[in-house]
Parts: sequence; structure tokens; C-alpha cells
Amino acid sequence: MDLYYLNGSLLQFSSIVAIIILVGGFMEKGLKDECTRICNRLLVLNIVYNTMNSIRNFLLYYGRQKSDFLYVFLDVVNTLAYFGILLQFADFMAVYVSPYMEVPKKWIRIAHGHVIIAEILYFVYLAEKNGLVDLNSGNILYIISTGAGYIYAGYIFWFMRRCGKYMNRQEAIILTSFGVLPTVAAIITIVLPGTVFVPLGITLSMLLINNYIHMKQAERLQEKEKELVEKQIQVMVSQIQPHFLFNVLNTIYILCESDPKKAQEAINYFSMYLRTNLDSLSGREVMIPIRTELDHVDHYLMLEKMRYGDDLQVERDIESDSFWIPSLTVQPIVENSVKHGIHSRMNGGTISISTRELMDCYEVCVRDDGKGFDPDEVQNDGKLHVGLKNVRERLAKACKGELVVDSTVGVGTVVRIRIPKEEMRQDG
Repeated sequence: MDLYYLNGSLLQFSSIVAIIILVGGFMEKGLKDECTRICNRLLVLNIVYNTMNSIRNFLLYYGRQKSDFLYVFLDVVNTLAYFGILLQFADFMAVYVSPYMEVPKKWIRIAHGHVIIAEILYFVYLAEKNGLVDLNSGNILYIISTGAGYIYAGYIFWFMRRCGKYMNRQEAIILTSFGVLPTVAAIITIVLPGTVFVPLGITLSMLLINNYIHMKQAERLQEKEKELVEKQIQVMVSQIQPHFLFNVLNTIYILCESDPKKAQEAINYFSMYLRTNLDSLSGREVMIPIRTELDHVDHYLMLEKMRYGDDLQVERDIESDSFWIPSLTVQPIVENSVKHGIHSRMNGGTISISTRELMDCYEVCVRDDGKGFDPDEVQNDGKLHVGLKNVRERLAKACKGELVVDSTVGVGTVVRIRIPKEEMRQDG
């Protein structure tokens, strides 16, 4: 196979790969920071660079002369793309390390000036080669301009050495590849005259850098999503707290008049509740052991029993207590059962709390024998049922759990929390 044809084919393949990467980046959703935008410009220039080189090699394969106008035009565009890549990469390096250190402007000016001077020398060489000027310089301008590219690679190594302490090893290797791979490609070209490996070296380096930038961007997006979920959970937890605190204080207020001794006990229980559940109240802890949540519920029910006395009966059937659950999820359900179930009955009622292990999940069941309700009417009555809504959303966000409510008017309400076992394995 002719060497020109082989070079052209490899370069065109490289362009196609770069186009695919560029299109994939444009289709990718998420925040596009300055590094990503510069990477996209570098890919565009790289596509032009490889494509022009590819067409030049195909022209030579089909017998066109290097003096042809089309070949000279492609050479000019190819040169502009090559030095454009060098200019853009200097900007990329400055932007990339800016979060870690302040990059002196003179460093960027030196890099830009170096590239521009090398570009001017190369264009003078092209002009002389095509008979536009006569400086009798031979190939000295070409040698100087080409050598400037390797000096630029040395500048990158020096820059990376200055910034290396702010980067991890993987970052340093990938960014340094922009100087290493083209240099290695140039050495291969010397060993195998006529081959075109420098553009391929630049392309490979650009693909490595671009993929690394997108990987870092994906990690940042995941962190932002995690922070957003945690903030949403904290907001929802804070919506529940004032309602619970109001009920506790109201209970203590009533007991202060009817039974001061019990009021003292209630304050003691309330103190225990706050002391042992401070993390839950602040929303800092997303998942807690079910035993901790049940203790939380017990403290609440002790306070409510002081208010309702024998009118509030509590039954417990704890078959499984080896799983975790989002904090403050069972307590709001029990609170609803007391408020809308037991409180609504003349002679009080019973609340049953049970846990069990099923085939693919753990289940917590809260049952009351209150007045019940029609789920369809509640769903369409226009009221904001903050407690159950928040519990449902927090279960879904924290552990992909679900909340199932089954209520019958005149019979009572059953609320089930289901925590997938798969989430327990991931958290464990």
C-alpha cells in the first residue's frame, strides 16, 4: 500500500473519531465550564488539522504536486489549525490550574508569543518555498519553526512541574501527554521517514484530555446532585420538626395544669428525645438503624400517653430490626395515627407498630383503628398533607423506598414503609 494513502487513511480515521467525541460532548447534558469549552475548540481545530493533512496525503497519492494551489491552500489551513491548537492549549492549561493557583499572565504571554513567532516563521518559509519571496534561507526557517514546537513541549513540561504539586498523578500524566505523545510521534517519524504520526499523537493526547475533563465533570455533577438531595432532605425534615415540637410543647402545657408531676416526667422524656435524636432533628443523618427510629417513636408515644392515658394503647410486633431507615420517617406516621386516628375517637384506640423481613424488602407497618378516610377524597381535596408527602419523598430519595397507605372509613388506616434489600446491600 502506498505510504501517502496509508497516512491519509489514518488521519481521516482520526478525524472521524474526534468528530464522534465532539458530537457526544455537545449532546451531553450538564454544566459546560470553561475547560470543556476550550476542549471543544481544541477538538474542532484537531479535526481541521487531521482533515487537511489527510487530503494533502491523498492529493500526493493521486499524483498532485506540492506546488499546486490546492495543496498550498491546504498547507496554509493546516498550519493555522496546528498553531491554533498550541495557542488554545496554553489557555486550557491556565484555566485548568486556576482553581489551585493564580497563573501569572506573563506565562501565558510567553507561550502565546512563542507560538505566534513560530507561526510567522513557518509562513515566511511557505512564502519562500512557493516563490513569493527570496530570502535564500533554505530550510532554516522550517527547522526553526519546527524546533519551536518541541520547545513548546518543553514549556509544557516546565509548566506541569510548577503546577504538579496541586494535581494528582493521573492529572499530571494526562495533561503532560500533550507534550509527550507528539514528541514520541516525531521520533517515530524520524525512524520511519514519510510517515505522519505527529497529528495522530496530538489527536490521542486530545482524546485523553477531553475524556478526563468529561469524567471530572461527571464527578462534579454527581457531587452536586448528592448535595441537592441532602439539602432537599434537610428541608423536608425541617418541615416536620416544628409540627412535632408544637405537639410536644402543647402536651406539656396541658399537663402543667392537670398533673404537674407528669409534666415533669414529660419534660424529662422530651429532654431524652432531644438528646438521643439530635442528629435526626438536624437532618444531618440520612439513614439510621430501625432500632434507633423505634426508640425515637417510643419517646414520642410516652409523651402522648401522658396526654391520652389509657385511651392510647400501643402494640409492638418487631420481627426484624437489622435494617436501616431514613431518620424521622416512622414517627410522623405514628403522629398522624394519633392525631387523625386515636384523637378522633371518643374512647381512644390502639396503634400497632410491626416490622418484618420480606423476600425483597424490609417492611414497617403502622396500623390504627381510628375513623379512617377515603384516599380518593384526600388526594383531591386540595389540602397539603405535608407529613406523608415528605415521608414518601424522603424514602424515594434516600433509599428508593416506598410508602403505601391503605385506609377504610370507619375501620382505620394501615401505612406500610418498604425498604428494598438491594439498597441495604449498597449502603452496607
